[in-house]
Amino acid sequence: MKLSLDTIGYGGYFTAAGQQLPLEDAIRRAAKLGYDAACIYAHRPLGFPIDLDSSRRRRIKDLYGELDLDMGAVVCCTNFLEANHVLVYPREKEILYVRACIDMARDLGSTIVRILAAFYGYFQNPMAGQGYGLSSFESRSRRVSRGEDWLEAWHQAREAIAELARYAQDQGITLALQTHPEITVNNDDTLALLEEIGVPSLKIGLDLPLLESIEPGFVRKTVHRMKGLMAYSHTISLRKTLTVGGAVIGWEEVTPGSELDPLPWEVFLQACHEIGYDGLLSAEQCSPIIVKGHRLGTTETVDERYVESLAYLKGVLRKIGAYTGRRI
Repeated sequence: MKLSLDTIGYGGYFTAAGQQLPLEDAIRRAAKLGYDAACIYAHRPLGFPIDLDSSRRRRIKDLYGELDLDMGAVVCCTNFLEANHVLVYPREKEILYVRACIDMARDLGSTIVRILAAFYGYFQNPMAGQGYGLSSFESRSRRVSRGEDWLEAWHQAREAIAELARYAQDQGITLALQTHPEITVNNDDTLALLEEIGVPSLKIGLDLPLLESIEPGFVRKTVHRMKGLMAYSHTISLRKTLTVGGAVIGWEEVTPGSELDPLPWEVFLQACHEIGYDGLLSAEQCSPIIVKGHRLGTTETVDERYVESLAYLKGVLRKIGAYTGRRI
């Protein structure tokens, strides 16, 4: 396995105002910090496909060669659900966008495009509390009682992803569908979606912090279910934040291997090694970075977290004999 830096951390999405880097500088930062590869976050202000014309793509590809960096994944944040009005077409625009990302990946020499089935943000549909057992997308009605609202959403995402998987296959690209709410809320859902679509180019992006449980036996079992299907993985850690009495009030991103990290990384990586996964482990920062003094962090904060993550994970990979990168 190799260690990659996801450029999302330098896009300014989660840091103080003005604390961001252009894509090329983020790629250079990956090499400077000692990563094997850099993944391109395919949104503004970083790697939005229409901002990277053929000339800039050639220069970026050359930059990877100059830096001795592997080309990582093209990473998309997507939502393939239809809008609540017949004349609003977000799903069609998402399909067009991902096709452009697939083309960009092909031009850059990347083999993987990461997608999500649906994403409203922070792990829960805003109307999830207004229905019954299934994830609800509208207030109580007979449709909610029968789960028709959720079933419609599932099929909307499935149809779009199937279309894109066929296109990706024609271009020699693998789509890595990351298990992530709101549609693929667990790994059973993701496996079911892959089975229903049945296109070989569609694989799974499996992230340890997004598993249903971090109990070591469950982690091992889940990874082994992904043999032959796992194509990508992010390596941020999540810890639960608790209120008085121990109730979960939210999540906080922490650096792998840090004092606050609750995740069994050695168990996860050993299981990945056992199933023959030899792809990327991509460090990311994808939620607000709040530092001491209750301030938003800077690009230097991102650097520090990426350096700590790299050192810890490289150490674990070397311990289990699974590091295949070229960096010292």
